[in-house]
Amino acid sequence: MMEGAAPMTTARPNRPRLQRWMLRLMIAILLTGLPGALLPEIAFQKFAWLMGYGKQPITPLVTYLSGNAGFAYVALAIVFWAISQDPTRYQPLVRVCGWIMVIAGPVYLSIDLQCPLPLWWTLMDSLSCLIIGLTLLWACPPVRATDRD
Repeated sequence: MMEGAAPMTTARPNRPRLQRWMLRLMIAILLTGLPGALLPEIAFQKFAWLMGYGKQPITPLVTYLSGNAGFAYVALAIVFWAISQDPTRYQPLVRVCGWIMVIAGPVYLSIDLQCPLPLWWTLMDSLSCLIIGLTLLWACPPVRATDRD
């Protein structure tokens, strides 16, 4: 090695700023569930209109599922917000979030195709989860053997 030269390293650096922004992007997406949590019937009708299905019948089950899904999205947004405050400290949870999003991509693709939802929604839904998850994982430093103990 030449004198004064920095040693070469193959370790990937941690990219907390990128992780923070990916988590915050997910927060923005997840907060779209807030109307469903607060006003599930109205949110369901607006969502049906956006999808091009027109006015849909409202049943207790639709209201229940819309409200619960909306609340789950908002709850996850709060968790992602807490993690995004210090992604380096919460690196194991950043990895979990990344894997959840990677898995959500094909799961949402399957769900959306079974509905079937419009192609633009299906691609947006599944690809955004997959891309955000892969980006979060790419931005993580490799796990060292001492980190596993």
